Amino acid sequence: MNRLREVCFSFPAVEEKLSHGSPSFFVRGGKQFASFADDHHGDGRTAAWIKATVERQQELVAAAPERYFVPPYVGVGGWVGVHLGAATDWEELTILIEDGWSAVAPKSARSAAIAPPPSLAPRAKTDPAVAAAALSKLEAIVAGLPGAVVERDKWSASFKVKDKSFAWFLDNHHGDGLVGVWMKADKGENTALVARDPKAYFIPQYLGPKGWVGMRLDLKKVPWDEVAARLAWSHATVAPKPRKTKAGEPAKVETGSPTKPVRAPRKPPSRR
Repeated sequence: MNRLREVCFSFPAVEEKLSHGSPSFFVRGGKQFASFADDHHGDGRTAAWIKATVERQQELVAAAPERYFVPPYVGVGGWVGVHLGAATDWEELTILIEDGWSAVAPKSARSAAIAPPPSLAPRAKTDPAVAAAALSKLEAIVAGLPGAVVERDKWSASFKVKDKSFAWFLDNHHGDGLVGVWMKADKGENTALVARDPKAYFIPQYLGPKGWVGMRLDLKKVPWDEVAARLAWSHATVAPKPRKTKAGEPAKVETGSPTKPVRAPRKPPSRR
């Protein structure tokens, strides 16, 4: 990471910002040309993502797939991933970074002064024991919801019914320093909840504009009853509706205890 920063800051008018939790490098004015990725979503890579053309990306990956790869998200735009390690060819990487910088740098930036890399700000951390306990508690709650399954990766877990997500567990998502759960909520309710109790609630990335709400699970006192109620309500919004019998009565939903009917969850109460 330090070597990559030195290379990026060897060009004029460079700024460093966090983008989706990763240190990223921009030319003054906001255009990005490189970023650092450390085990991105558990892919096991320590790498640099560099702006390039689609043709250049394909050429590099085809010639040396052990050194280059197509990164997620930005790869469709021609960006290329470069493995960083003891065998990194830093001279070749510097040329690639210079090409990326040149592609986005305005004329005014080319004559700007070259500044040394600023001091690195400490990155947010979470307590692994707290995160593990919170995930176990969530899984225990979700185990009682009809048809719900969990899919885990290194820092997150998704809770689904019929391949439809109704909740996410996130641990330090993009370096936000939070252990939390994201769930569906009524339209506009998430902002009201955050305004009422900003310590317990937050607007999750990506899904916040769709009405989802986040609840922190790393507080000293987590309102687990409310978490459970909101999980049940969120689950009900995507779960298949019970079929009705000929007599017009709702059929029972299998939950692992086929003799027990499942009641539709009530809307979780808002905390006051």
